[in-house]
Amino acid sequence: MANHIYDLGPTQIRVEAEYEDLLIGFNNFLEERRRLNTSKLTPVSTFEVSIRIGEIEPHPVDSELLFQGKMQTEGECEFARKGETYFLSFPGEARMMIDVEGRQAEIVVAHNHRIRAQGCMVPIIIEYALDREDQQVVHAAGLALPDDKGMILISAASNTGKTTTSLALAKCGLKFAADDVMVLRREADGLVAWGLPRWLNVHRKTAEMLPWLELEPKWNGNEEQMVPRRDIASKIDIENSTLPVTALIHLKRGEKAAIEPIEATDMLVHLTEDNVRGSPTGLTSLQANRFTMLADLVDSVPAYSVTIGEGLLDIETVARDIKEL
Repeated sequence: MANHIYDLGPTQIRVEAEYEDLLIGFNNFLEERRRLNTSKLTPVSTFEVSIRIGEIEPHPVDSELLFQGKMQTEGECEFARKGETYFLSFPGEARMMIDVEGRQAEIVVAHNHRIRAQGCMVPIIIEYALDREDQQVVHAAGLALPDDKGMILISAASNTGKTTTSLALAKCGLKFAADDVMVLRREADGLVAWGLPRWLNVHRKTAEMLPWLELEPKWNGNEEQMVPRRDIASKIDIENSTLPVTALIHLKRGEKAAIEPIEATDMLVHLTEDNVRGSPTGLTSLQANRFTMLADLVDSVPAYSVTIGEGLLDIETVARDIKEL
């Protein structure tokens, strides 16, 4: 058996796996927050996860089907719940169970489908573990202002270039927290954010536009490669702190760079479209909690629309303007 513990602020995730390779998925997301000396951990809420190889059981017959269909990049699946216990299955290949009230989860993978333990079940478990302690995963990039004055969240539609833009802005003097996944937490003085330290998924075109990344030509079938944050730490400043959110940005592409304020309601629409998922029976408790936190966020900090020119035209000007927000 192999055991890893990940420190996520007020949340601690303890993962026990039957074999070491079954922990690769959690390490890809949380390796920088793995704690080897557990005696120094502050007592926090623990979310227990087990991963093993076994037969894939069907959902309970009295469970409620929330989704059935194809998940992008991972194929056909079913998502169901019974009370506050959730089930995700890839028939014959893998099954995940999350007991929200019991603060525990289980992943079972078939012997010839061990790769499933590295897929979407991992971030879903992380989402539910964080939700138990009033933290919400948000699909956004995060950049910290110089001198740790605050965190700026950048949202964008898929294929707009969050990774490319956030890395380019970091090279212009901002601090890189995350290119795709941030975590919001509610505190007495307002909402704060920190970057989930998952590996970056860098496209070949991004590497061509940012040659300073100096990546090896190891591209997969989608012309992408996974890059640990530690591999770029010598090239840009990495932000590991939890900081107050000071501004929100909705990223767009255009002929030339521009930045302008937008209404809170418009920003909420952008964030909701990208972060809140419904079902035939309405919002789950996690999705409702996330929407509430996003609504509070847009009410508390200013929002801007930022257009990035083709080929990162005038990116230095955009970085300067963001620092002055």
